[in-house]
Amino acid sequence: MARDGKYSCFDCKHEAEPVNGEHCDVCCGSETHPNFLLIDSNPDSVSHPSHYTHGKIECIDAIASAVYGLSGFDGMCTGNAIKYLWRWRYKNGVEDLKKAKWYIDKLIEQEEKRDGRV
Repeated sequence: MARDGKYSCFDCKHEAEPVNGEHCDVCCGSETHPNFLLIDSNPDSVSHPSHYTHGKIECIDAIASAVYGLSGFDGMCTGNAIKYLWRWRYKNGVEDLKKAKWYIDKLIEQEEKRDGRV
């Protein structure tokens, strides 16, 4: 891992330095996969919450690109689906997946109405 600081396994919440840079020795044994999140020593829960800032880009930037050219209902549902898919593993688990699915289902219903299929 390239950044300095404390890390937490997002599966078991064990706080430690990643073993061999990648896996948690508590819950993963020797399985190698990116399993640790950097615990921000100065978290900004309003502007940059940790469940939206993992990876190389922030969720809000991905949403802005994904909804470019969409408006109203389409943009809202697309953005919300992405938001819940982005954070599900770091915040509310299956509940967030269900929320994402709800928004995707609404988009599908809307598109089918537009196409005259409903």
